[in-house]
Amino acid sequence: MLAALFAAYLLLPVVPLWIFGQDMLPGTVLMTRRGAIPFLGIAAMLMLSRNAPRSEARQAIVIGLIVVYLGLALVGAQAALRGIAGWLTWATVAVEILLAISLLPHLRSRETDAT
Repeated sequence: MLAALFAAYLLLPVVPLWIFGQDMLPGTVLMTRRGAIPFLGIAAMLMLSRNAPRSEARQAIVIGLIVVYLGLALVGAQAALRGIAGWLTWATVAVEILLAISLLPHLRSRETDAT
């Protein structure tokens, strides 16, 4: 998912700009492409840590992702409510909230003892 967002924001910035109801100005295209890079970094982090055992480091990754998704949802909702972003922004807000919720089961940091 994050790798696909990276590709869309970097190679097809018109798509996210259209979804958010923004004009294709040189500055918005630049910032959209720059915004692609964190998606790639997060995707790499998740790919490399996907088989890691439960630990404080894994919990930190999960909490960080929850903060990212909820932060994106909050900024998107605020922009939509203020009329800055288009109505399709609500779809991205819904997906971001669902992604944050889907990570909640992974918050446990340590394996429970079987003894």
